[in-house]
Amino acid sequence: MNTDVEELLAEGMQRFTAEVQAPAGLARTASRLHRRRLAVRAAIACGTAAVTAAAVTAVAAVGVGGSARTGARGSQAHQVAYVVNRVENALAGANLVFEGRTTTAAGPSITWAYGSRHRWEEFTGRGCGHASPNGWCTHRGGSERYLAEGTALIGGKLTAAYVTYFDRKYSLSHRRVPPPANACSATGALEMGGPPAPIDHWSDFINQSLACGAASVTGHVWIGGAETTKITGSPITVRLSPDYAKVVHEKWARARWTLYVNPRTYLPVRMLGSTQTFGGPGGDTLFKSVTDVRWLPPTKANIRKALVTIPPGFHQVSSPAARPGLASQ
Repeated sequence: MNTDVEELLAEGMQRFTAEVQAPAGLARTASRLHRRRLAVRAAIACGTAAVTAAAVTAVAAVGVGGSARTGARGSQAHQVAYVVNRVENALAGANLVFEGRTTTAAGPSITWAYGSRHRWEEFTGRGCGHASPNGWCTHRGGSERYLAEGTALIGGKLTAAYVTYFDRKYSLSHRRVPPPANACSATGALEMGGPPAPIDHWSDFINQSLACGAASVTGHVWIGGAETTKITGSPITVRLSPDYAKVVHEKWARARWTLYVNPRTYLPVRMLGSTQTFGGPGGDTLFKSVTDVRWLPPTKANIRKALVTIPPGFHQVSSPAARPGLASQ
């Protein structure tokens, strides 16, 4: 496993446990969403997780412009093929910049993605205000950038970067984690339960996820006065690694996700994700996120948004830069 990932997990386990039980007003800790995603993915990568995907059953399939129908397997296959064909046609040659604005109980974040470039930024939120150099909330001032992760252009090459603004530090790694190709794998489904994953090709992701039964077209929903097609992912449950299970006092994690896509372009308009831990004495915990998506033209300015930039004067460290304290009064 990547050394950076190992160190993130080692530092983040106790903080994760403290936060999920903490009352409002305790300080933020660095990259809570990022750590949780890495922790569950590490359980898979280390070979210690047993995965049980939800069984593929007869579900309502909806053709664009049609009504929900439940029928024989052949009818379902026909509906999936119809949607897949529409996705392929709608997204052929699409070349747009993804911008997702995410709301969670932990605070807001923004994701930009363009091809193999992506940038995820977390903000402190108004309740936290400015962050002190140790990462604690000051509860003064407005929301500000807290940390960023993604790809940076270093020496003309895309490099994984992790930046913490509160202590003016950053770290770099030439080993970048690829985005999930689809939700058919355990790792891909788990990614969809957290902050928006920087998918390279949404057309391929939707096509493959529908074709393998990892997602289904389940209805039509109106969002912001416009009709969307609802694509629901099959829930996936993983057994946490023994070390991580011991820290959070739970045995299992379950991820769910839903996409609301434009019925003409099949580009996501809104994304819902959730990760639940349960099965132990710690008490169930649930993390949920809602992401509203915009698709921007591929101008130079918009493409630059999908890159992490290292601010002048920031100090490079060999391990992840975030080491905040646990709480503030």
